[in-house]
Amino acid sequence: MTELQPKCNPEGIYSVKRACVELGVCHRTFMKYRVKGLIEPINPENVVRPKFTGQSIIDCWKRLAKL
Repeated sequence: MTELQPKCNPEGIYSVKRACVELGVCHRTFMKYRVKGLIEPINPENVVRPKFTGQSIIDCWKRLAKL
């Protein structure tokens, strides 16, 4: 995880790959965060291509920074 808060647009929509880049983690680590409930997709019914808001990425980073 990056030490600096992600500078993504809070109103933007991001793919898993782009969310991983913003958080500075690999795909497997990102999926662990998702399983633990640290980040939720905006389209949970689409398991093939989940999308995430920039605000959810920032919120996830803040939760992880507190650990």
